[in-house]
Amino acid sequence: MRLWQKIFLCTLILVMLAVSITSILLLDNSFSLALEQRKQSVYSEHEFLATSFKSLMLTERLRANAVVLDEKTLQGFMADTFGKSKSGVAFFDGDNKQIYTNKEMSIPKELLDKVKISGIPHMQVRNSQLYTASAESLEAKNYYVITENDIHDVMETHENMLYQIQVISMSCALVIAIILIIVVQMLLYPLKRVNEGTREIAQGNYHKRIRERGHDELSELAQNMNIMAESVEINIMALEDVAENRKHFIDNLSHEMKTPLTSILGFSDLLQIKKEISDESRIEYAGIIKEEATRMRTLSGKLMELITVGEAKLEWQQEDMKKLFTEIGTSLQVVADSHKMHLSCEAEKGMLWVDRELFKSLLYNLVDNAIKASKEDGNIRVAGQFEKNQFCIEVADEGVGIPKEEIEKITQAFYMVDKARSRANGGAGLGLALCAEIVSTHRGKMRFESQLGEGTRVLIRMKGGKVSA
Repeated sequence: MRLWQKIFLCTLILVMLAVSITSILLLDNSFSLALEQRKQSVYSEHEFLATSFKSLMLTERLRANAVVLDEKTLQGFMADTFGKSKSGVAFFDGDNKQIYTNKEMSIPKELLDKVKISGIPHMQVRNSQLYTASAESLEAKNYYVITENDIHDVMETHENMLYQIQVISMSCALVIAIILIIVVQMLLYPLKRVNEGTREIAQGNYHKRIRERGHDELSELAQNMNIMAESVEINIMALEDVAENRKHFIDNLSHEMKTPLTSILGFSDLLQIKKEISDESRIEYAGIIKEEATRMRTLSGKLMELITVGEAKLEWQQEDMKKLFTEIGTSLQVVADSHKMHLSCEAEKGMLWVDRELFKSLLYNLVDNAIKASKEDGNIRVAGQFEKNQFCIEVADEGVGIPKEEIEKITQAFYMVDKARSRANGGAGLGLALCAEIVSTHRGKMRFESQLGEGTRVLIRMKGGKVSA
């Protein structure tokens, strides 16, 4: 059973129960009130009849000049007095023996017993007849006077009202059912929209958004569903990007590994196949094999660093940046001298929480890229300074520069602006990707500024730096 059907049936049943119970209570109250009024009227008539009969009997006794009327004379007087009465009248003596009745009556036996025991008048309804009984003293004897009054009109009115209530209730049920169906459908229409929108989202339409109206719970549900859909869409796009990047990564890795392997296998075959080979050729072939093997070693090393940088357990410690930069500069000076470069590496004194080895790898890779992009006698500057609880690093060179349209791509794995020059220098396009991962691990930000033919500046900001006193 659908939700709108459950709401419809439950509401309809509750409304009809409330209407029916209210109507029945009002009807019973009205009937009880009408019956009570009739009882009071009948009781008044009964009292008046008994009182009047006593007065008439006293008059008759005076007229007959008798002290006490005998039973036969009393019965005759009763017949003369009540013979033409529309209401039933009956007299019983103290032994419950019927003395007189003006018509056949189905008098409840227990009614006389109640009056006899209590001595007070009682009334009882049976078969649309109201019986009233009371004890009266006549001619020095106790008699029981019972009157029968027809209350069929009251009962019929009650039955008619009950029938009318049933008809009205059925009519109300029909009208209320129609109104309820319309109202429930209108109230649950937003839920239907949410359901349809959710179905579309579940089927893969992550761009779908549910229309929001009002400020009720269904509107909040629609808003939450939209937030969920947006989160799912973002996550799906992120997964697609990861899958796409992984595919590119594997493709590029395969390509980068294939080239040196092809060279190594080719020149190895030459060394193995050629029976006569000069020392000059052998040295040349061996040099090429060594160069390609070195390139593969560099590639695998960079690749391992890139893979493990986010998974390795980091050793965070406070490092004096001035001291660390001096140490790094000393190590890199040898590399710069071998390429006939001028390197300066210095930083402001102060402490920063870093992983020492990762931080050194960051600067090594940036300087290595700067050296590869620069010509002989070029200047490379590595500087660090503290600004408002941040440590700012600048690595600048005077190399070939990077085209503006390429800047956003250079941190992608295996991406190389000048593939021929990069491969000639032993590059594989992993250095800047590794740098981006290291900066991200240190909760920092990295950006590039470059002009073709003028050089490149790498600017890095890391949080948490503090200048020593």
